[in-house]
Formats: sequence, structure tokens, C-alpha cells
Amino acid sequence: MRKQIWLLVLATTAFSGAVYADDAGCACAPAVPAADVPDWAVRALAGYAKTSGTSDTTSANVLFRAAHTYEDWKFLFGAQALYGSTQSVTSAQDVGAEFQANYNISPRLFWFGGVSYDDNKFSGFVYQEMIDTGIGYQILNDADTKLSAQVGIGEQRLQTETLIADPNVAGHFFRIEGRSSSNVAATGAINFTHTFNPSTSVFANLGVVSSSADTVTTFGVGLQVKMSTRFSLAAAYQVVNNSKVPAGVSKSNGLTTLNLVYELKNPKLAPQ
Repeated sequence: MRKQIWLLVLATTAFSGAVYADDAGCACAPAVPAADVPDWAVRALAGYAKTSGTSDTTSANVLFRAAHTYEDWKFLFGAQALYGSTQSVTSAQDVGAEFQANYNISPRLFWFGGVSYDDNKFSGFVYQEMIDTGIGYQILNDADTKLSAQVGIGEQRLQTETLIADPNVAGHFFRIEGRSSSNVAATGAINFTHTFNPSTSVFANLGVVSSSADTVTTFGVGLQVKMSTRFSLAAAYQVVNNSKVPAGVSKSNGLTTLNLVYELKNPKLAPQ
């Protein structure tokens, strides 16, 4: 079943006005410029929505990204979580995390090693894990545009799960765990960001993990508009496709979000 969940930021208008007022006349200590934290970049997003009455729905999502450099090394960390329910029955639940270390062979060429984990309760898998290594290249890296690509090879581990709808409770499923498997997999990724002006930027990413057990393709695109030095609003869409899933499970799952963003931005170090 394809999931598209609109996540709305609470009190955005009031908060936006407060932020602008703070920028215009706050006598407190100024924000630390990116130049004072040259080794770090951080990006955090959050969205929440709830309805009640004829329909009772809840949805929330959070995402965190961080990047850190040390000499010729660059470390990337990310974590995200999603939850949704309708009439108190869970309709979406996904938790994931990833870590990658890059070593600069040259100013543009780098070696990487990474691990990732995902637990999506409605994907048809109990879990999906990946550990890989390979080569990447920074195609563009100027003040406004950053574009990188990487290819690698590693091990994909996963466990399938069959979902059987409960005939007595709408939206409830019985879960039957399948076999675990470990397979050699090829990986690839492209990350892109572009800044149109000081207030508006666009970002996109594409990732592929392919093995004999499953090919996972993830694509995301979004637009971000700044409200102040640190805070922004971001609208984004992501779709995840699994090529081989148990019967009764959709191969593609989509997610549309509107989030409040906190960002410690470094023009030389974007958290991918």
C-alpha cells in the first residue's frame, strides 16, 4: 500500500514572526557564523500533524544529518524516524540510521566505507542492513552547487516479512517472519544541492542497493526556504522502491513532508 503522509509544522506562522523579530531586534549573543565551526555541519528536521473528530489521525517525522571533517577524513551520520496512525491503528512506522566515512585521495576523489540499517514495519522486511565500500567523486563543489557520486560493493542483509490483513480490525496486520539472507550487493548514490539565492535552495539524492535478493532504490527531492539564520521551512518528497517483496506488499512507498528545519550550515561542508 502506497503511503503518502502530509506532515504539517505546528505554529509555523507565529514562530516565523517571532524568528524575524528576533533577527531584527534581539540584543542577545549573535549566532556563531559557519567560519567559527569549520569542521561541522548539522541539519535537523521535524514535522507533526494531528486531526480529531470524524477522523482521528496522527503523523510525525524527524530527521537528523551531521557531517564532520578531520584532516583528510569526512564523517557523515544520519538518522530518521516516521510514525503515522489512523483511528489509533498504526499505518506507518519506519526507523533508520546510516554512517559513512570518506577519505580524500585527492581534492575530488575519495574512498568511502559505510553501514546502514532500516526497519520499516510496512515494507515487507523485518529489517534491511547494508555494509559497503567503494570510490566516490566530487563532480561539483562551488559556493552554490554541490554534486557528488559514488559506487561501491558490499553485503546486504535482510529478513522478509509477510503481512496478512486482519479481517476483524481494519488496518491491522498479522506478521509472519521469513528467512534471513546475506548477499553480495552493488551500491550507488548521487547527492545534489543548489542554492538559488541566500534564502532558497533545492536538494536531491538518489541511492541504489542491488543484490540477488532485492534491489532498493531511494529517490528524494526538496525545496528549502530560510526564515532566519538558523531556521527554514522545507517541502520534500521521497519514494522507496523494493524490487522483490512478499505477496500483498506494495513495491513502492512515497512520503511527502513539510518540515521545520534547524541548520548549522557550512558552505564548505554540506551534510549529505
